[in-house]
Amino acid sequence: MKLNQQSMEILEFLLAQESFVNMNVIATELVISDRVVRYNLNKLDVFLEERGLEKTMRHRRKGVMLARKQEIQPVVAMFKQRITPERYKYSQEEIQRFLLLRLLLCDEATPVTYFEQVLFISRTSVLNHLKAIEGELFLNDLELIHKPRIGFYLEGSIVLKCSLFARRFIQTVSVHEFYRFLDSGDCSSKKGELFFNNLFDVDLLERIVMEIEEIEDGIDRAMDDQLYLMLLVAFVKQHAQKEDWSYADFRKGNPVDMLDNTMEIILNTVRQYRVGEQDEAQITSFVVALCERVGRQYRMDFMDGDRAFFRQLRAHILWMVRRIESGVMIENPIFHAFIRDNRAVFQVVRECCESLGKQINPQEISFLAIYFASEMERRKHLLMEKPKLLVVCPEGVAVSNMLAMQLKQYFELEEIETVSLRKMTPDLIRKFDFVVSTIDLPELDSSRVLRVNGYLQEDDLELLQDHLQMRLKKTEQEAVGKFSQILDIVSRNAEITNFSKLEFELLEALISDGWERPRVPQIVFRKDMVVRVRRANTWQQAIEIGAKRLEEVGVTTADFRRKVIANIKCYGPYMVVAPGVVLAHAGPEDGILQDGLGVTVIEEGILFFDRFDEPVRVIFTLALRTKEAPILVEQLMKLIVNQDKMAKFKAGHSTDDVYHDVLSAIYE
Repeated sequence: MKLNQQSMEILEFLLAQESFVNMNVIATELVISDRVVRYNLNKLDVFLEERGLEKTMRHRRKGVMLARKQEIQPVVAMFKQRITPERYKYSQEEIQRFLLLRLLLCDEATPVTYFEQVLFISRTSVLNHLKAIEGELFLNDLELIHKPRIGFYLEGSIVLKCSLFARRFIQTVSVHEFYRFLDSGDCSSKKGELFFNNLFDVDLLERIVMEIEEIEDGIDRAMDDQLYLMLLVAFVKQHAQKEDWSYADFRKGNPVDMLDNTMEIILNTVRQYRVGEQDEAQITSFVVALCERVGRQYRMDFMDGDRAFFRQLRAHILWMVRRIESGVMIENPIFHAFIRDNRAVFQVVRECCESLGKQINPQEISFLAIYFASEMERRKHLLMEKPKLLVVCPEGVAVSNMLAMQLKQYFELEEIETVSLRKMTPDLIRKFDFVVSTIDLPELDSSRVLRVNGYLQEDDLELLQDHLQMRLKKTEQEAVGKFSQILDIVSRNAEITNFSKLEFELLEALISDGWERPRVPQIVFRKDMVVRVRRANTWQQAIEIGAKRLEEVGVTTADFRRKVIANIKCYGPYMVVAPGVVLAHAGPEDGILQDGLGVTVIEEGILFFDRFDEPVRVIFTLALRTKEAPILVEQLMKLIVNQDKMAKFKAGHSTDDVYHDVLSAIYE
């Protein structure tokens, strides 16, 4: 039962009362009719019963009262945190997608009243929207069935239901937001609130996520989003239909019904069972022949080099074969956009497949064509052009600038520009060859997104080298070896007034790298801006310790502190730049008055639920306003990646020692 705003007002009013209160009093206080009060009290009883709580107590003369308020209050608080009861007008597309996803997920008939309450629409509107989705269901071999006085459900293959749910869910919501919801239970949008909280039981999801993680650990690789969601839906269906069902018990037995068979099909696809040696040899031969035929069309050898492209393509086709044999269809989310921009490549790959006697559907061919198009684009930029890079870091101008400096130092680039996530537009992206980002950007073409850490590490450089050309630096010996030749050319073409001076200056220029390190600007950083505490109760409190210190010394306003916390809530713990270390920052416009730095050391550590899965013990709170200040980030990151220094910070270095170590690192 989902409570609306009126029901929540009555519930909160009753929680504030010490004894029975007459229904007429409730109606007068909340400016509603007695009939509306009685209707909402019945809804409250259902809500409380569903959560194992005692219903409202009613007396013919005294009125109504809530018993055991101390048990009800935390449940209501959690409900309000997860679901906003205010009336909200959803778009036609949102309504129809919700209807579709609910019907695909739930095998039991769903009553029309459920959709009325959740979507805040009339019965007639629900029926009209159900009629609107019948066409899509028909095209996917599914049929909408109406049980009079009970509700609606879908008939058709369970595999098709799981597959269609995964495809439409990815198209409808932000998958990135959904994964954050799985981790924390929080939603950052009204759409997320509608789909996540109403489609799924949050407590059950936690259990299912743990079961799927167990499967991923067993196959030693991560699933793609569509397969992950298909498996998640299958688990939801199992738990809904079978009381006390568990994956551990399922593994021990044999499939007994259609749902079990569906589980086996999806799990087989996930596991990617090894094909026999003969089948594997045939697939390898097909991949070789495909590479050769497409290569002849474009006069390019796709088998040369370290054969990384060949291995990736072969792995995809092995997986594709198992999927097709299991009846699992994966839809390419960028199919139409890719065909529009790469029709020739798609056509060549399709013709080559047909000439090899393989009948493959267009969706699958588009995936193969993407491999070839991406490889040709990569080689084109490596051999012919210097690429243009767009560096993106959510609200992290300092980190973006630091990454840009590192990229310019390591790679041959035609152009590089930094931008915040909120200012990244499709028109801007089209001007660049690659987007280098510190967070995942699932809405963009993955072949153009290079995901790196906040400070380039060895694995980042390996990834970048697959797409960018390293800057070649001449050694001093190579430079000096050309000196005589250069000096002779100058002598023959110009009149020299001071040969010795020219000789010295040319030699000095040749053996230097020609790059002068920018000067680190003066910032506000004093001993009293290093704070050591024993513990922090939450990650928000940990951030506030350093941020409030910057406020106290006049470096920032309270807006800076709020913005840092808001960014982490919105984009995840991307500010955790190394195990146990946070670089807390925001944009120059977010309450920064002058350049400054604070350091917080938390002895017991606090979890930020980041990719390193290690308690954070050191937080650098960085406020940068001037354009020269980003060089400070590079200096700090050199300190952060120094494991010996960080270990001393975490192990009990005094605040004086921390201050001097940080100061020397900044101005070395």
